[in-house]
Amino acid sequence: MIRTSRRGLSITLVGAAALVGLTLFLPLVGATEVGTAARIVAYALIFLPIPLLLHGAIVASPGFATPRLLLIGAASAAVGFPAALLVSPENLFDGPGFLLLLALCVADLARILAAACVGISLARYITSVGTVLIVVVAAIAADIFSVFAGPTGALVRAESPLLALLILVFPTFGSPLGFGLGLSDFIFMTLFAAAAHSLDLRYTTTLLAVCAAAFLAVTTGLLLARPLPALPFVSIAFVVGNADLIVAALVGRR
Repeated sequence: MIRTSRRGLSITLVGAAALVGLTLFLPLVGATEVGTAARIVAYALIFLPIPLLLHGAIVASPGFATPRLLLIGAASAAVGFPAALLVSPENLFDGPGFLLLLALCVADLARILAAACVGISLARYITSVGTVLIVVVAAIAADIFSVFAGPTGALVRAESPLLALLILVFPTFGSPLGFGLGLSDFIFMTLFAAAAHSLDLRYTTTLLAVCAAAFLAVTTGLLLARPLPALPFVSIAFVVGNADLIVAALVGRR
């Protein structure tokens, strides 16, 4: 168990180092205004360390009881939220200063860890394929409603400072303001990957699929020039990646 936790920590550190390097490097490269193709390349680069971060947390998690895991998540949020307020889009818009970029690294990494702890903890209560399918449907419906007619849409219209806490900002070439991804998106990405592991579904496929789906969501939003909810993409990717195993599990219960 200790060896597994150390291996998970090592993987997480590699992912964290890669994300920090990209966050510090990308805003300093290229012009402030870059084309769509260059932005998509930057998005892809940012997503490369995400599976390592989530995988490391999942691998390390068996060594932690749920209360301790949630305590780690709360401590991470306590670090990430103040840093997120410091690097709100209004502050980042003025330019990629090194200290602000460093604060952005802290804000994103701490909140990703907090989201991973919550996602893994929730996944421990998912004991069947039927339950995870209920989560899939609920996640899709809730995210679509929230973005287009619910609280997320209201916060965006009101330009609420709460968005700085709930949206993780990642850089692109020439700017620290590339794209945003919700804290809840990371929670469910981790939840689906951890659930796939515990339910004997395709864990590696699921982990890569949900990360690729989040990338597809922000890329599609870029091409359409409007933000899109990522959870429908993530949830559908989980189902598609495990469709035959899900059907077999449901049929086998009859």
